[in-house]
Amino acid sequence: MRQIIEQLPSYLADQIAAGEVVERPASVVKELLENALDSGATQIEVLVEEGGEKSITIQDNGLGIPQAELLLAVSRHATSKIKTGADLASVATLGFRGEALASISSVSRFEIVSRHESEAAGWKLSAEGEGRWGEPQPTAGKIGTRVTVSDLFFNTPARKKFLRTAKTEFSQIDQLVKRVMLSRPEVGFKLVHNHKVVRQVFAVTDEASLQKRLSQLMGASFVQQSLAIAFETQDIKLSGWVGLPTFNRSQTDMQYIFVNGRIVRDRLLSYAVKQAYADVMYHGRHPAYLIFIEMPHDLVDVNVHPAKYEVRFANGRWVYDFLRRSVREAVAKPVVSETGTGAPLESVFSGGMNHTPGLGASYTSSASGVFQPNQSSQESISFQAPVEPLQGVLNRENTQASGSYNSALAEIIQQRRQVGESVNTLSVAESSADYQTGQAMPMLGFAKAQLHGVFILAENEHGLVLVDMHAAHERVVYERFKSQWQQDRLISQPLLVPMAMTFEQSQIAIWEEYQTLFEKLGFELESIGPEQLKVTAVPVLLAKSDIPGLVNDMIADLAVAGQTQQVEERINEILSTMACHGSVRANRQLTIAEMNALLREMEITERSDQCNHGRPTWVQLSLDQLDSLFMRGQ
Repeated sequence: MRQIIEQLPSYLADQIAAGEVVERPASVVKELLENALDSGATQIEVLVEEGGEKSITIQDNGLGIPQAELLLAVSRHATSKIKTGADLASVATLGFRGEALASISSVSRFEIVSRHESEAAGWKLSAEGEGRWGEPQPTAGKIGTRVTVSDLFFNTPARKKFLRTAKTEFSQIDQLVKRVMLSRPEVGFKLVHNHKVVRQVFAVTDEASLQKRLSQLMGASFVQQSLAIAFETQDIKLSGWVGLPTFNRSQTDMQYIFVNGRIVRDRLLSYAVKQAYADVMYHGRHPAYLIFIEMPHDLVDVNVHPAKYEVRFANGRWVYDFLRRSVREAVAKPVVSETGTGAPLESVFSGGMNHTPGLGASYTSSASGVFQPNQSSQESISFQAPVEPLQGVLNRENTQASGSYNSALAEIIQQRRQVGESVNTLSVAESSADYQTGQAMPMLGFAKAQLHGVFILAENEHGLVLVDMHAAHERVVYERFKSQWQQDRLISQPLLVPMAMTFEQSQIAIWEEYQTLFEKLGFELESIGPEQLKVTAVPVLLAKSDIPGLVNDMIADLAVAGQTQQVEERINEILSTMACHGSVRANRQLTIAEMNALLREMEITERSDQCNHGRPTWVQLSLDQLDSLFMRGQ
């Protein structure tokens, strides 16, 4: 039987469109919040009842909508945010499709009250889910807009039956509002559920209010154990906070990325940050971060998904590489500073630690992407680890030198770089007895004793430093091996018997595109058929590895991000094992000079805050904490 083609009623078309935009109450809140922010609001209230199913009200103090435009605002495909097709290529607002209000009103009892700043009174419109609107009615009201959505999905029972409990639905709203609060620090928000204030934050006006707001939303521990970062290169700016590797989570529940103020869920960006932490994060744990990316609007396409959570970059590889490199450099900084004076440190007995307190530490970068400390917030500059191989870290000569400890250390490192000599001995003060008043105290202080052949006890300006000597030396040796590998990484070893591998045609295409990269990494492959490759040579250190699995993983990385760290990761695993076996073992008795030598080496070694497995290598107990243990002053 032939089906007759008919035009759908407008209200039914709106309900179908609503299926793309309105999945649950949180979807309604998202769309209405975006409209409020686009209107220039500086104060927004979100009032929710019974998880949003009963009612959702969004009140803002934005520009408001004039009476003449109110009916257009609730019509499909009506918007003030784009005028031409060219505008779609450079969307600067959060909402722009012109479907949100029409779609929401088609599946709820809907009311909008708005007063434009040019009018003496507000105007109200309401509908019952069938797209029939009367004329706007005058009403009292403040400048701004209030939208009330009641009985969501009352006329679409098929959608309503998939709603979860009120508690679950409100949890989704709460997390959404939290992300919006994080994205717009200049706007004040209040979230109320069943007449109870759940969240309230005030607009940020200074550094203190910013720190307070971050503490409310991310927690005081994150603020204390994170690094503020700021990068800029060409057309992209990167800012925000990245948690120290020791402040990690069992889930990815504290990972937020915003692109031009828009909440995004982008696999490429998340993968970039994950790779940045790969060498310092404990297995199975996840980093915490709050990252803002700003770039020209014409370089990012936000019109990828109806809910606008996904974006597409004009040059995704460039953004990926810049983000990964920036975060990686931030978490790799050595613990030492040029003056040797560190900010007060806090130890968390549950296992976390704070080497850089809260918002006080920040890293900025030049156009080249190389980190430089921000002099306004952190006056010190960390030493760079020497590029030459380091030998015999614990076999140091106990010699003396005049002047500041750090000046001597910097001078020695510079001299030995120039002559190509290994840094085997450091002519610096080896104990606190040699430390003169007025000299800069080293960050990790001076060793006092060894505990059970495992821990080094040291004294610095702030109190007591505890060092896991094996974990610390393991990282030092590991970084040394990596430096050596960087110099010889192109050495390949021909396979005695070439290895044939079968791939899909799409994988072969990726290999063809990145064939030069494979050769640079030490792999020699050649095509022997439309779906087969032959491996004839591999990097020396990977000769006994799972070559088929490694090549597959490399191709998968290239398909997602346009580059791969698989070779580096596999080699690092081998170097890590070598470092573990080559580092000082537990129960080895060290002299004070040897312990101090290890402390000095840690201070100039990147990532020395964690061992190769992501565990902390040292913690700080401040004098206040030591006093509290013995109830001094109480």
